[in-house]
Amino acid sequence: MNITPLAFESLGVRSQATLVETKDVKILIDPAVSLAPRRYGLPPHQKEVDRLTELAKVIINAAKDADIIIISHYHYDHHDPGYVIPSDIYENKVVFIKDPQNMINNSQKYRRAPKFLRSIKGKPKQLEIADGRSFKFNSTLISFSPAVPHGADERLGYVVQVAIKDGDSTVLFTSDIEGAPKDIHLNFTKEVMPNIIIIDGPLSYLLGRALKEEDLDRSIKNMEQIVKNGLDTVIIDHHVLRDINYSQVLKPVYEVGKDLGVRITTAAEYLNIEPIILEARRRELFKEENKPARIPKGLAKLLKSGEN
Repeated sequence: MNITPLAFESLGVRSQATLVETKDVKILIDPAVSLAPRRYGLPPHQKEVDRLTELAKVIINAAKDADIIIISHYHYDHHDPGYVIPSDIYENKVVFIKDPQNMINNSQKYRRAPKFLRSIKGKPKQLEIADGRSFKFNSTLISFSPAVPHGADERLGYVVQVAIKDGDSTVLFTSDIEGAPKDIHLNFTKEVMPNIIIIDGPLSYLLGRALKEEDLDRSIKNMEQIVKNGLDTVIIDHHVLRDINYSQVLKPVYEVGKDLGVRITTAAEYLNIEPIILEARRRELFKEENKPARIPKGLAKLLKSGEN
């Protein structure tokens, strides 16, 4: 099995786009990219838009050879109705989607999911609701969790986790569980027993606003439990990498991994490159060069639609 992070915060954008290749199929998970409309009271820097444009091309190229595309939920850093990533990528693909009607919040149920489904109408060769189901492609098994909360606050909606098993190897993509603050977030991990897990980490950059101290503590403790679950590699990236002090936030998890010989890494480090932290360094970027981005039309629509 080959796992390639395509776009993540440690690669310079808001995303969890990942390509998983087994001996049977190529699976593209959450092919979307986004930026924070405002951070520290500042708009995106031109370096962020340049990076987003670059990684959008990476995702589009990966989609050409993909057999399967998965959408874990309907936030704009996980799906795109054609704003930045063209909906043509879904042509002749098998597409698995988060249930657009059940266990979903109102903004996703009544606006985002219908808009996305209209944008890809008639394009996939097969379109399936994923929640709680499993699908086999020769010897590759793709299993989806039941819908679980998008972190501690269910008002943000629900996501499906996905496990891909190829022979003796299993990778689990948690999607946006915000570092697993609820015990229900751990159930699927215990069920599928992955070797590798890709998890987003807590919203520590919003501590005191969208994240309570007790939820952060629970997330860290539950992530420690995940590391103890017989894993080889843990890729922690996405939400927590929006915090410039992410390594300090995750220190207890790193320590458990070190004790157990488990590799704890960002998506960039997994690819053996230095993290390209842009959003969390937006103040610094503007000090280096006061260059607000020229926002392309499609990205402007996406940013106007909200952060998630």
